[in-house]
Amino acid sequence: MRGKLADQDKATIYQYQLIQKVLVRDELRKSHLTILAILSIFLLIMYRLDGIKALGIGITGALFIHFIITRLTLIRVDEPDDRRWGWRMMAPWFGYVPTAHIELGLYRRLHRHLLWLGLCAIGVFYPWANEPTMISLIMCHIWILAPRLVIMRKLRQAHRNGVLRIAGTDVSYYHR
Repeated sequence: MRGKLADQDKATIYQYQLIQKVLVRDELRKSHLTILAILSIFLLIMYRLDGIKALGIGITGALFIHFIITRLTLIRVDEPDDRRWGWRMMAPWFGYVPTAHIELGLYRRLHRHLLWLGLCAIGVFYPWANEPTMISLIMCHIWILAPRLVIMRKLRQAHRNGVLRIAGTDVSYYHR
C-alpha cells in the first residue's frame, strides 16, 4: 500500500505537451481582410447606399448571432467557460473568441453549432430582410467563421481531449 502512494505523489496533474502549432501568417490576415474589402466593393457597386448599410447590419448581426449561440452553448457545458471567452477585433480573429485555453472537443462542437445554427438564425430573417442584407449576413457569418473552421480542419486528426490556445499569430494544440 505504501508503494502505491509514493507513485501517486510523483504524478503531475497539469502537464501539457505541445503537439502542433499552426502559424497564422501575415498573408492569411491580409487575405482575410481583402475578402471583406471585396465584399464591401461588391455591395457598394450592386446596391449603392443600401449595400453599405447592409454590410454594417451584416457584420453587427453576425457578431451578435455568434455571441448568443456561443453563450447558449457554454451554458449547456457542465463547467461554464464564459470567463475564458472575450471580444477580439484583430485579423483573423473577429468576434467572441476564446481568450484562454479551451478543450478541442468543446471548440469543435461549438463551431459546428455556430456554423449551422447561425445559418438557421439568418434564415429566420429572410421574410423581412432585403436582398443586400441577406447576402451581407450570410457572407459576414461565413467570413467570421472561416479562420476558425480552417483551424478545425488542420486539427482534424487531433484528440478531442487536447487543449487549444488561440493567440494573435498562432494557434497551439496541447495534449494532456
